[in-house]
Amino acid sequence: MTDIAAVMANARIPFREYGITAVDSYCGFSMNKPIKFFLVEGGIVDLARNFETLGYPSLPYADASLDAATAGFEARFLCVDDIGRKNIGALALSDFRRNPSDGHYFDPQGTYSVLKNRQFTIELREGENILFETAAYLSRLQPASKTPARALPLPDSVSATWQRDLLSLILQGPNSAASFELLKESGFVKAYWPDLDALLLVDHAKDCHPEGGGWSHTMEALGYRKSPDLTLSLALLLHDIGKPHSEASEGHRFDKHAEIGARIAARFLRSLGFDEKIIGDACFMIRWHMLPAGLPRIPLSTVSDIILDSRFVDLLELFRCDEFSSFKGPDGYYASCAAYKAFMRNSRNPYRDQDGRKKAQIFSRL
Repeated sequence: MTDIAAVMANARIPFREYGITAVDSYCGFSMNKPIKFFLVEGGIVDLARNFETLGYPSLPYADASLDAATAGFEARFLCVDDIGRKNIGALALSDFRRNPSDGHYFDPQGTYSVLKNRQFTIELREGENILFETAAYLSRLQPASKTPARALPLPDSVSATWQRDLLSLILQGPNSAASFELLKESGFVKAYWPDLDALLLVDHAKDCHPEGGGWSHTMEALGYRKSPDLTLSLALLLHDIGKPHSEASEGHRFDKHAEIGARIAARFLRSLGFDEKIIGDACFMIRWHMLPAGLPRIPLSTVSDIILDSRFVDLLELFRCDEFSSFKGPDGYYASCAAYKAFMRNSRNPYRDQDGRKKAQIFSRL
């Protein structure tokens, strides 16, 4: 993997981490992020000389980019004539910077006071990127004041990369639900992510889902994550996306919604340009997210290929978030985990089959 900071330092290109990347570092959020933002003094030509796979995404916040295959994360570069320049983003907080070589922070617009309290000020400015930046920071910080979401202007048009970056950034923050609520109230979700907007049409039975309908349940589930893993977070966000398109059948109110949802999720993620491995792993969890609930009651040998899949542990974590968001308590989750552990133990036991039954023994007389 390429060390982007080392390459730019060796090439004597002045640069800083900026905006959400610098904020994540300052606030102590995990630095293992899918996207990092760099402010670079100079032109694209300087970057192109040092990075063979440089791309040109035509984004309002990036003149050049590198994909994850190069550095292990996606890099976005904003080129300026003066690295000390102010007003590089829509919000004052986007001017916040960090020098990776010495760890020093730079605060041209005086945002330390609110950052110390994990807050930021929502600003009603003009600009095509105001909604993007506000939603990204809202997933990490608390707004210092209440601002109606409808007052934030929608962008006229946005690329797939812009949408993928926004979705990835939101899901990497601990307060993802607040950002999605902002995007919903602003009209962005309805305009650009109608498959997500359709969750508002899902009316759950209150005895099973006292937290509310499809949208409310999904937002609640995101709050139970132990870590902001991108693939798990995408699966959680989309795990019930098939419900608006399913029908009741034989006592199942949302029959086959997991299968339908996996197909819709694959189409949605592919349209935004997500990596095929991320799509495959997320859709595996969406397709089988109803299975863990049945583990204590079914012969596990009938689904052994799914249980033995390396992604099944992540599927159990999705099930935990799904269960706890419905306020059912931990008993169902713990029972499923116990069944899974017993299956794995029996799979390694030469004297029992995968369901725990003793294997027939054949003895030969000497």
